[in-house]
Amino acid sequence: MPDLAAVPNGSSAVYRIAAVDERGRIAERAVIQALGWSAGQRVRFDLLSATALVVRPETAGLFGLTRRGHIPLPVPVRRWCGVQAGDRVLLAASVQRGLLAVYTMAALESMINEFRLPADGGERS
Repeated sequence: MPDLAAVPNGSSAVYRIAAVDERGRIAERAVIQALGWSAGQRVRFDLLSATALVVRPETAGLFGLTRRGHIPLPVPVRRWCGVQAGDRVLLAASVQRGLLAVYTMAALESMINEFRLPADGGERS
């Protein structure tokens, strides 16, 4: 399961939920601005699991942010993570590290279920 708490203590982070458009792009300016990225920024995608990936700046990256600063999710990445147009994803930007983690709603649900309390309100075992 992806670790949402991977951002170091005391660091600044920006979280947003955004939709993937029909061309596989994510438009979320607050995250891009917090990371200091701009249109044309070359990036690399590293898969963390079948429901999460990391986007990091890479001078020789095969992909770049669009002219409007949208994050393009390549077809192979979308297939691997099961992301389709209209799906929503959690974006977690680690400003200190200059990284953007992208979690599918399945990953988010898994993380929430991991910390869900029993129905009776008692302690977890």
